[in-house]
This record gives sequence, structure tokens and C-alpha cells, in this order.
Amino acid sequence: MEDENKKKEISVDDILNEYRAMEAGLDASASVPEPQPPADTSGDFVWRPDPAVFEPERRAPEGYTPDADDDGEDWQERWEDAPRRRGHRGLRIGLTVALAMLLLAGGGVFGYTYATNTVFRGVTAGAVEVGGMSRAEAAQAITAGTQELIESSQVLLEINGVAYPIRISEVTNGIDAEASAEAAYAIGHTGGVGERVGGALGALTGGRQSELVVSINYTALNAALDEVAAQALTEPVEPSWKLEDSNLILDMGKPGVDFDRAVVGEAVREKIAAMDFTPYTVETQITDPQKPDLDAIAVEVNCDAVSAKVDKTDGKTIIPEQNGVHLDPEQAKTIVGDGSAASYTIPVELTPARVTAEVLERALFRDVLASTSTSLNTGNVDRTNNVTLAAKFMNGTILNPGDEFSYNGVVGERTEARGFKSAGAYSGGRVIDEVGGGVCQPSSTLYMAVLRADLQVTERSNHSFTVAYTPLGEDATVSWGGKDFRFVNNTDYPIKVVAERTGSKMRVTLMGTKVDDKSVELKTEILSTKEWTTIEKTDNSLAPGTSKVDQTGTTGYNTITYKYVTVNGETTKSVANKSYYSKRDKVVLVGPAKVETPAAAPETPAAPGGNDAPAAAPSGDPEG
Repeated sequence: MEDENKKKEISVDDILNEYRAMEAGLDASASVPEPQPPADTSGDFVWRPDPAVFEPERRAPEGYTPDADDDGEDWQERWEDAPRRRGHRGLRIGLTVALAMLLLAGGGVFGYTYATNTVFRGVTAGAVEVGGMSRAEAAQAITAGTQELIESSQVLLEINGVAYPIRISEVTNGIDAEASAEAAYAIGHTGGVGERVGGALGALTGGRQSELVVSINYTALNAALDEVAAQALTEPVEPSWKLEDSNLILDMGKPGVDFDRAVVGEAVREKIAAMDFTPYTVETQITDPQKPDLDAIAVEVNCDAVSAKVDKTDGKTIIPEQNGVHLDPEQAKTIVGDGSAASYTIPVELTPARVTAEVLERALFRDVLASTSTSLNTGNVDRTNNVTLAAKFMNGTILNPGDEFSYNGVVGERTEARGFKSAGAYSGGRVIDEVGGGVCQPSSTLYMAVLRADLQVTERSNHSFTVAYTPLGEDATVSWGGKDFRFVNNTDYPIKVVAERTGSKMRVTLMGTKVDDKSVELKTEILSTKEWTTIEKTDNSLAPGTSKVDQTGTTGYNTITYKYVTVNGETTKSVANKSYYSKRDKVVLVGPAKVETPAAAPETPAAPGGNDAPAAAPSGDPEG
């Protein structure tokens, strides 16, 4: 209020003095003296012509040349030039009158500016007319004029031609009417002389608007902007591709659209403060998607053809084929160019799969590729149990094209907990009892079938010594944690292993699909032979003169097995395997020799042990 009282104490003379100081280029606080009339003894203002201005000048006659003492003045010429000088005097009088009129008008403007103690006419607070009102009246008018607008109005945000409303009542805490009235009153009442006069005259002639003082609920406003953004804005859609027939359809993606929340929030506040309900066009920012990496796409797209296959969990469901695809990335780059189009169609090279789902459905496990059997002694109950159990684990195994079979992986560890028994097995050059003894017979029977089906063998080892249930060169020994038997289905169709022990026969049948007239014949050649010998060892536990066979003898062989494959009348020969079987000498235990005892001498017992004691069997992985 102190500032307001100071404003009211300013006099008209102060205003005029300030104006004159501005005109004279002086400081506003300096006083400018009033023009004083010339002194006259009568006290009247008497006008006197200035001789220096109105006395005629002399003009030198034509051809006149002043001498050195002549000052060039010619009163006759000055007199003759008087009309021109009288014109100058008239112009000065006109300018003086115009200046006087401006001073009078300026005095009126200053009087209007500094003497008015209400809101200047033409001023609005937002959309409310408050000109000519006191501040209290203006506050009442603002309250009355904005209450309904706040409740019913909304600010429209226009994004890409679509308007999204924000209700004013939901994002504000109300209007401060008193502060809004003060803001309206400040127009023309604050600032320097020029700002005050400009504000007062501007409002009177063209109108002035002050902003309403609005309390914005920024939490609610940000929530409203989030809701608008969720409807109107988008994240960038990155490039994608799909294969259609022999083309790759490349979608270049879409740019993301966003806006500056702070800028839009301030614009909403200004709209509310001005009670301006025209739509606000939101300036959006575009985020372009990444450019597609055609080299990476080629790596992802390119693949070899894969034939249809069967679901190994049920052995019936057909999994469709997949054609081979080749995309040339350099060709793709040429087609895409600058990437300005929304999508591109890029040709790819397709390689058809050999076996389609339709074909496989008709040919699945249609033919017997090979079937083999071996004999066993069912009197050896524990060994027969192990053979039967191993056949059970193998039975029904399905291999799709390219799958590898592992005997140890399929049959698993041979433990008593899984039902295996102790039976004879090779270990360290001797026959010992081992849990799982006999499981080499199913693996060997399977190997015989694999050879005759012309499948690809990836791991196989022969026994240390020959076995009775397979021909030379057709056995396959296994041991848990050691030697394994593996082969790959290198045909174009799935294969099923059918394995069973029936009576004294261990039989394996490989079911698949024949695509040609193929037959396989095996021939094994003995490259060298190593005969066994008989070794006698004294066994003091035996009666003198008696003997017992501790180990039978087997001949050692070095062999090579050839495979002859005939397809449509044409035969090819290849080496199936090379096998080396060690010899095993026959060991006979004999009792000690009889000792002749002298009649007179007492009988002396023979010393036990010695070099003739049986050696401990060497250790090693057992073979089934």
C-alpha cells in the first residue's frame, strides 16, 4: 500500500517536469526552466523583432568587389532578401504552435495515466473484462467469471489431427482471484513512464490481457499427459521380415512419435491462465527405427533344407519339412537402397526338402532295412536277464535323419538298482563276474544290423578276445564310462530300432524306408593268426597228480571286414572295420608232484606258494 500512496502523491507539475526532462534529454529529476518574456518597464509582454533576424541585409551590386576593409555587409541587399527570411519566421511560429499542442496532449495522457486508480479500461484478466474496476471489484468479477469455465471447460491437445481433451477442473487447484486482479491492475500502473503510458494507452486503444494466476496440480496434469501419450504416441516399430513363397518381405518399421512433456504442460498452463480454449497443436518428435542389418538377416534366414520328420515322443506325429533358403545380402542391399519405402520384396533362393510331410506320412517305417539275430545260453539266467533288459531299453528308439544313436546313452548305466545282475565279462584279459555282464551281445547284434542297413558308424570297438555269438569283425564291445557304440541315421527317412530277446535269440530289426534296390554283403579276411598255448600252473590246493583247466584258450586274429553294397546292380566295396583279437592261452592248474619218502627219514611237507602260485588277474574295464 505504501507504493500505491506514492503513486497517488505524484502531482501534474511533477509529470510535466518529467516530460520536459525527457524532451530535453535531461535526467528525469532535473527541472527545466519556463521560457521567460523579455523585461519591460510596464510589465507587459512586448514583442520586439530581433534585428539580427529581421534587419535587411545589404547585397553588393553586380560587379562589386569588396576591399580588404569591407566586411561584405550590404544593407541594401539584406533588405531586398527580407521576404525569404519572413518565410523562415512563419515556419518557426508553426513549429512552436505544434509543439505547444503536443505538450497539451502529453499532459492529458500523463494525467490519465497517473491519475487513474482503477484497472485501465480495455484490460481483461484471462477472458474476464475488468477495465474500470477497482482491484476488489476485479477480484469479484474474476471469481464469478471463471468458476463456471473451470468446471465445464477443457484444453484440447491436437496431435496428428486428433484432439485429446484435458479437463481444467481435473488439473487445477483453482484461480487466485486477488492475485489475478493485481496482475490486471499492474498494466499501466507499474514500470517507468514509457511502460506506464504505453500500457494505459495500449489497453484503451487495442486492449490488454493479463494472465490469471492459476494453481496447477502438476501430478494430475502429468497423469493426464501420460494418458494422452498412451493414446496418441507410439514407440518405434523396428524392422521385421517374413518369408512368403520365394520372397523375403522386409518391413522397414515405423517411427516413434513423442512430445516434450514439460513444453506441453507449460502450454496447458498458459491456455488455462488465458482462458484460451482454442486447440493447442502439439509439436511432436519423431524417432526413426533402426536400419535393418541385411547381413545379420541373411545369417538368420539362410538354412539348409530339412526333411519332414517324426515326433520321437509318440512315433506317429509328422513334423513338416523346411525348405532350404539362401538370401544374397548384397542383392538385398541394392534393392533396399536408401530405405525410403515402407517395405521391400527381396527374392530368395529356395532348396526343396527331400522328404515332405505328405510323402513321409505314407512311407514312415514302411520297410525293413536290416534284421539280425544272435544266440545265447538261457541257462545262464543272470546274463540272459541283462541281455533282455538292454534289449528293452533299446526297443522303440527312433532316429530322425541326422540323429546319432549312443548305446550307453540309450541303455544307461548298468546297476543293480536298475535291474542288472552280475554275470561273466572280460576284464584285464580274464573273465570275471561284473554287474551288467552280457550287455555286449545286444550292442553286437545291433552293430550287425547297422552294417547290413549301410548306416554310418561313428564309434565301434571289437572285444579283447573273440566272442562266440558273432562272426569275426562283427562284434561291438561297450563299457560304462568307457567304450561306446554309436551310429548315425544317414538316410532321408526316420529309423526305428526294434529289439527283443525271445527264447535263445537276441534279435534287432531296423525299420525305415527303402528308396532303392540295395543289398549289403559282409566279408571278413583274416590277416594273421596267433595260436594259443597251454600253460600249467601248480596249485598246492589240488591233490598231487591231479589237474584242472582254469582258463580256456582262444586264438588271436588280425582281421579286416569289407562291406559290399549293391545298388541297382552296381556294387561298391569299402572297409567296414579292422579288428584285432588277442590270443588267450589255456591255463591248467596241476597238483604238486608226489614226493618219495625214505623209510628211515621222517616225512617233510612241501613249502606252500612260491613262483607257481597263480598270479592275480590284472585290472581293467569289463567288457560285456
